[in-house]
Amino acid sequence: MFNRKNNILILKTDGLEAFIAAEPAFEAIRAAHSKAKISLLTTPGLQRVARAAPYFDQVAALPNMKEAEARKDLIRQLKSAKFDCVYDLSGDVSARKIHSAMGPFRPKWIVADMVSPSRTDAIEKTVLKPDIEQVLAAAKIDAPDRLPNLNWALSARKDSANMQPAWYGISGAFGLLLPSGDPERFWPAHNYAILAQMMARASIMPILAGSKELHDFGDKIAHEAPEIVDLCGKTDHLQLAALAQEAAFFVSDGAEETHLAVSVGCQGVLIVKAGAENSTPDGRHVVALTASTDLADVQPEFAWRTLENMGLIPSLNDAPRAAAR
Repeated sequence: MFNRKNNILILKTDGLEAFIAAEPAFEAIRAAHSKAKISLLTTPGLQRVARAAPYFDQVAALPNMKEAEARKDLIRQLKSAKFDCVYDLSGDVSARKIHSAMGPFRPKWIVADMVSPSRTDAIEKTVLKPDIEQVLAAAKIDAPDRLPNLNWALSARKDSANMQPAWYGISGAFGLLLPSGDPERFWPAHNYAILAQMMARASIMPILAGSKELHDFGDKIAHEAPEIVDLCGKTDHLQLAALAQEAAFFVSDGAEETHLAVSVGCQGVLIVKAGAENSTPDGRHVVALTASTDLADVQPEFAWRTLENMGLIPSLNDAPRAAAR
């Protein structure tokens, strides 16, 4: 997995949204160690998009840390790689286990201060987000003053047929519907279906995308709106980035994939409960529609009018967004 030539390790094992948020930091670490071999340890689901990034020489997947043999094998490989330093950009349970298992002769470990849970037995259930600026400051690296930009993902397989909308039978204008995958945050399937019907009437193909766990939810939408193209579980992150770059807009109730979409310039609407507006990606052309208690209160017609007011509803004569660039 790793070899002795590598001397810098980055840990980023806490999900898609966090990976995207750290993208400027990846660039800063690469610039600070321009002659180094940099390895990334991340989750299996992020391997493919990470390997497309221009910042890492090697990318490896975190094994199941609950399996003793897999955990021991990982630690053996990390020790044999003889890293000079480790940038812990996760600070999660897995990273802390790796830190502990590396023992007293571990490499220099750069991590931000964490807010500890009040009870030690709550650690496993607590999500601790590191301050990446603190990590960079500890290494005397200036934090980049920019937003995440994953346009490099678009060129990773740009000539591959499966990076093109036509691969999925998509033609003409289309919009992305990105449910969150969290039942407590779902905008109702009925509302997505009505919006999909409105899109179809305007000759905008409704595309449902996300994880394979959304299949049942997608079936509920398709039952009311057979016009929808269900790609749940059928795209990797690179393919979804390529679709988002060409989509007219997105509508989501807070999916992690939203951050991927906006990182390549896609614009759209987030439907969230009041108080959750902080989940909206910063500095982007994204409008948050809030509901005090029930997301069903945000009507599809309101989401559609918002997209119209944002200038994101293409006319029949409009060229696809990407082609106009």
